[in-house]
Amino acid sequence: MKRLSQLDGIRGVAMFLVLIWHYFCCQVNPPSGSVLDYCVRALFYTWTGVDLFFVLSGFLIAGILLDHRKSSNYFRVFYLRRMCRIFPLYYLVLGLFVCFSATAMSTSPAFAWLFDKPMPIWSYATFTQNLFMGHRGYFGAQWLGLTWSVAVEEQFYLFVPLLIYFLPRRPLFCVLLAGVLAAPLLRQLSPGLHAYVVTPFRADDLLSGACLALLVRSHSFIDVVRRHHRSLLVLLLVLAAGAGALTWWHARLTALIPFWFAGLYTVFVLIAFADTQPLIGRMLRFQPLVWFGQRSYGFYMFHEVVDGLCHGLIRHATREMRTLSDVGVTLLALLISLVLAALSYRFFEGPILRYSHKFQYRRESETELSLQPIPE
Repeated sequence: MKRLSQLDGIRGVAMFLVLIWHYFCCQVNPPSGSVLDYCVRALFYTWTGVDLFFVLSGFLIAGILLDHRKSSNYFRVFYLRRMCRIFPLYYLVLGLFVCFSATAMSTSPAFAWLFDKPMPIWSYATFTQNLFMGHRGYFGAQWLGLTWSVAVEEQFYLFVPLLIYFLPRRPLFCVLLAGVLAAPLLRQLSPGLHAYVVTPFRADDLLSGACLALLVRSHSFIDVVRRHHRSLLVLLLVLAAGAGALTWWHARLTALIPFWFAGLYTVFVLIAFADTQPLIGRMLRFQPLVWFGQRSYGFYMFHEVVDGLCHGLIRHATREMRTLSDVGVTLLALLISLVLAALSYRFFEGPILRYSHKFQYRRESETELSLQPIPE
């Protein structure tokens, strides 16, 4: 499958949602009933930016695996490429945490938010920290707090390649769909932080994307999408309106919320992929958004760390926005995070990614339905 710039645009949208949640919603504590309070409420579901990342990841990863399931080096190339993409930056951030934890900074109240109550270091190294977070009921040291989502992705990589390799398409779709439907039931039966950070409880996002990857490899499905593109847009708007309504009832419908957003974001990815809505396509191909999306992994890994360091060094306090000077510190953190993400992509991630493309899938031993360019 050729790279589609609108899918990088979706990454940019997902990262923008995460940014609003961490840099605005989590840092302001407005008086009840104030204009700022209503703004925070209106932006409450920006935390689902990670759900959009999961849906897109499920779609892209499952697509790669489906296209190469008959390759003789299927597992080797997939895991080598994933290691090249995820491991270098991840272990760099983990290594920096270990180094800074040995300094006086780690015991300063100004940096407590970054260093307090980490999970066992070996759990971060083995991508099992989300299990500890779920068991203990807190995220731990926020330097590495958001890495729970990377752990979920890595655990997803362990079982989905096996499903795609061994199951025929129809049974595969049934298994993936069963996982999508089981996730909200698990969250309903066993609520808590573990229902947010442990992989089976978040399967509806990742497996919805995987189901979509399977569907779009059917030309008849794409033909139906193109014929009914207006109905698909209406469905997207209805799901978006329903997401807005959930803002008022989220306390009662906690288990359903990720499931609803999985549906919303799956339709969004489908519209972007099929490119049936010219306006949406142009917006997602907007070059600054595409640029941001391509560097989203680095920004995701850096932005919380930089924010905590900036507030600790300049304000001598944990991150919070109460005054204009606090806003200025947060904006500085945003700028530094963008610069670091750009430098990382240019000089660190980019060269490793180019190296990873030396690992090529061998040609399939038999003809397999693969994704073809869709005629206009």
